[in-house]
Order: sequence, then C-alpha cells, then structure tokens
Amino acid sequence: MRILFLTLASLLVFSVFSQKDLTPGRGKGSYFGKADYKDYRFYGLQFSFGPTFMKTRSQNSTLDLMTNGRPAVYTVDPSGRIGYFAEVGLAHFTQRRSKLAKAWKKVFISYFDYGLGFKMFSGAERMDLTIQNPGGTESSSSENSTFKNGYVYGRFSIHKNFYIGKKYFIDNGLGANLDYRLLETNTSYGLSQYGLINKYNHPSFVAQLNYDLGFGIKLSRRSFLIPGVNLPIMSFYEWRGGCAALKWFDSNYLPIMAKVKFIYLFEKKAKGCNTPSSDEDRKRNEEYLQNN
Repeated sequence: MRILFLTLASLLVFSVFSQKDLTPGRGKGSYFGKADYKDYRFYGLQFSFGPTFMKTRSQNSTLDLMTNGRPAVYTVDPSGRIGYFAEVGLAHFTQRRSKLAKAWKKVFISYFDYGLGFKMFSGAERMDLTIQNPGGTESSSSENSTFKNGYVYGRFSIHKNFYIGKKYFIDNGLGANLDYRLLETNTSYGLSQYGLINKYNHPSFVAQLNYDLGFGIKLSRRSFLIPGVNLPIMSFYEWRGGCAALKWFDSNYLPIMAKVKFIYLFEKKAKGCNTPSSDEDRKRNEEYLQNN
C-alpha cells in the first residue's frame, strides 16, 4: 500500500512542476511562445495506466479446531502484491445541460469516459496450523501460495469536476466495470495431510461499481493530466452482501488502482478555408470547459 501512495505522490509532484502553461493570452511569460488558435471538439482520446494493489484485512483469521483428535489453532494470513493495468478509450465533455441544471445554474456531470483495458491482480496467502501435543508441547505446519490473475475489462464512468482556479480541479467519478478473468495461476493449496485445502476462487465474470478520485491538471486547451486512485465500492459477480472485495483461496482482496489518466481532445476541422476561429468563439469554448 505504501508503494502505491508514494508512486501517486511522485507522479503528482512531477506533474505540477513539469507542466507548461499553453493557454493563449498569457503574455511574454508563456512557454513555447506560440499561441494556440485552434478549435477542439468536446471529446477525445483518454489513456490510463498505473500499478494495482490487493488490500487485505489487517487482522489474521484464526480458528480453533480438532486435528487427529488433538486441539489445534488454524491461522490464515493473506497479503497483497503489486500488479499493473492499462486502458484506452474516449472522454466526452457534456455539451447540453438539463433543464434542472440550467435552473440551478449548476453542472451535474462534467464529463463521462469509457474504455477497454487489461489489469493484473496479484496476492498471496499463508496458512499455519499449530497442534497441541501431549505434555504441553506444540508442533506446527505451514503452507503458502501466490496468485496472479489477469482480466480484460470494460469501464464506464461519469465525472464531476470541482475547479481550483483555472488550471486545477478535483475529479470525482462514479462508474461500473465488467471484467473477465483471462489468465490465472494457482487456484488451490493447503495442508492435505490434515484435510485443510483452500481452493475457493470467484467466478470468471466480475461486475462492480467503482469510485474514482483524482487531481486534474489542465496542461493546455486540449489536454488534461489526472493522477488519481480507483477502487470498487460494490460487487455483483456474486452477491455477498455487496462486498466489494474479490475472494481467492480463503481471503478477501480489495483491488486498488493508482492511475494516471491523460485526456487529449480531438481537433475540430475547419470547413472551407482553413482560417482560425474568432477570439469570441475560442473564449466561449474555454469558458465552457472551465465551467465543467
């Protein structure tokens, strides 16, 4: 978990100090010198990537049982490991507002995006069995295993942005993902001599609601960089009281994805002569994106 937060923090610091101001009209202090007078559409390419981590419970599960007529303590210790994901798709900034949004003078949906991708989740589990022997002595046995599961997935999310000035914003997203497990490694392990085998694994198809939180940076009139984090808040692949975690072996693993998302708007092709739009049109376009 610490590695994910350090990665996210490093990307955020790098983004803040390395991004340039490409907005027209900034005077002589603007970078690259040349102002951007092109028009852009309200939709474009989005690409996301980053590490994944499987969060597990903080306390180990312990069970008292009888083994070969002797009392024993059975302990399960799960742990998460680092994986990765990558996704490509489209992002659409909303152009039309509902009557309610106009009446309240609010923007309820800033943009929506969707994509297809691949993600790798990895984790481990260890079982320990401590047996009470006659005379007060103990004997113990243990076994462990790891897993790496790869999923192809589709995702759709709606987002609401809260701007901090003209360049920065807090990005809140609520969405759904549908995953299919394409790759898997170990599905069972245990202490077979004691009849202890952990072989539970969730179905191949997974459907979840997820929440996305990011810190957005407007790099230019057409590009946005959004470092953030995504995690599931409810699962529907099998109903377990709405538990968002994925069960593997004998433990629950909550997949957390630290991400960097890049949005790049498509250029609007001019009709007829290739002349730049008026200052009023460009200003209206920028104000609209700002209000989202």
